[in-house]
Amino acid sequence: MRRGSRVWIALGVGAAVAVGLSMLQLPVVYTSGWGLLVAAGALLFGIRLADDPRGDAPGRERGAEYTGSEVSRLAWAINLRTGTANEAVVRRVRATLRRRLLRHGVDVDDEQQAPRIDELIGTGLWTRLNGRRTRVSDLREALAAAERLAPASDSPHRENEQ
Repeated sequence: MRRGSRVWIALGVGAAVAVGLSMLQLPVVYTSGWGLLVAAGALLFGIRLADDPRGDAPGRERGAEYTGSEVSRLAWAINLRTGTANEAVVRRVRATLRRRLLRHGVDVDDEQQAPRIDELIGTGLWTRLNGRRTRVSDLREALAAAERLAPASDSPHRENEQ
């Protein structure tokens, strides 16, 4: 809305208040004072400050179903006080290790390949990842093993080493 129309709207609201109070047979000075006060308030209410950082900031409309990002949910799934990780995090790490081991021809569901799994990722690590109360240290070990098993094209660090 343009500035001039805001002024006219504010003056109209102030005049309506003044007329309404004068219909109650109040003194003219009183009604005109309240009319001017309401008009000034209406003008101030419509002011948009230029220095407001949120005035032109881009934003994402959040619906009622907004639950946060997947990364934030995973971050809350790690309990630093007890040193344990939630099933959501462990499931993601297990899936990554499963894919990396399959690239090396190892099926984690085959019990006969357990010694090969222990050789590639560490003794007992796969068992600890499938047990209860997986510790953060187990996750660190699993992520290090997944990094070792990654092909050279997946890791930007390995390109710099060559």
